[in-house]
Amino acid sequence: MSRPRYNDVVNKGTGACNRRCRSRKIAEARHLDAAEAVATMVQWGWEPLEDYPGAGKPWTCMCGECGTIKKKRLSHVKRGTGGCTSCSGREITADAARNLMVASDLVPQVAYPGSLQPWLSRCKRCDHLGSPTYAKVRRRGHQCWLCRADKISRALQLDPIEAVARMRECGLVPLVPYPGSIELPWKSRCTVCETVLDPGPRLHNLSGGQGGCAVCAERGINPTLPGYLYLVIHEQHQALKWGIANLENRVAQHRSQGWLLLARWNFDLAGDAWEVERQIKSWVRRRGIPRALDAADMKYGGHTETARTTDISELDLLTYVEDLIRRAPDQLANLAPEHAPHQAAVRRSSAQHG
Repeated sequence: MSRPRYNDVVNKGTGACNRRCRSRKIAEARHLDAAEAVATMVQWGWEPLEDYPGAGKPWTCMCGECGTIKKKRLSHVKRGTGGCTSCSGREITADAARNLMVASDLVPQVAYPGSLQPWLSRCKRCDHLGSPTYAKVRRRGHQCWLCRADKISRALQLDPIEAVARMRECGLVPLVPYPGSIELPWKSRCTVCETVLDPGPRLHNLSGGQGGCAVCAERGINPTLPGYLYLVIHEQHQALKWGIANLENRVAQHRSQGWLLLARWNFDLAGDAWEVERQIKSWVRRRGIPRALDAADMKYGGHTETARTTDISELDLLTYVEDLIRRAPDQLANLAPEHAPHQAAVRRSSAQHG
């Protein structure tokens, strides 16, 4: 049955059947015989592995360049949108991605997370952790924050006169001759508070905007100094928080706001702890878990590194961190009796990694 319009039949000449017959005419006009279809696919770099299934249907073919087998539609190939995603670099296997990282002197520590996600890796040149993305390594080669810092420091070497001038610009008076490198501590005196800084700041840190005087400068994270990664919990907020610090009073600040320490891992360089923190955040957010708190909820900052205990348990988070860095915490806090269930779960998990 068909219900054509009078105007279509009389004025447009489309005929009495506007569906089946019209569709058949269009298909006949676009039809290619098998030989012509195969020739078209070969011309665009695809070798068919099965008989031509017909227009608009998936056709199993092999890329003539890389050998990847995919199902392609002839219509897409003819439009120029049926290229090989493997050859273009838009599709990569986990093994191929790992091989490229290793060839770039980076040893992945976790499974391949995707081309644009931070990938925790250990640098073979300096043995420190980093989390570059696969896409950046593929485009730019070796990526390591510490190696990059060393390269920059060598490029920024200063002569003694210029080095002294830089120190004075930062409100510091050198008390000994220039040590010869912007990465070495330089004993000096603060012109603001008259504090003698021994061993003193590094010119590299001063050039990066960090304060030279420990008394006058604002506190922050120094990646070249020892640091630690911590895990705390807040029962009222029903929230977990992970973070890093150089200073011992960081956890004390959170404790004053009702947070309880669950675990702590020490690192020789805070920069390594920062890479682990970044990987934790990426892992949690990829699971669809949002922040638990807003900036107004945390007096001392750090709301972006939080998650609700209803979304992820402290045991799951602790287990992930221990598997990630392959060692148990260096410190497990002794909590009050009412918080014993949290501590018991943490201790049971840590005993398995100890």
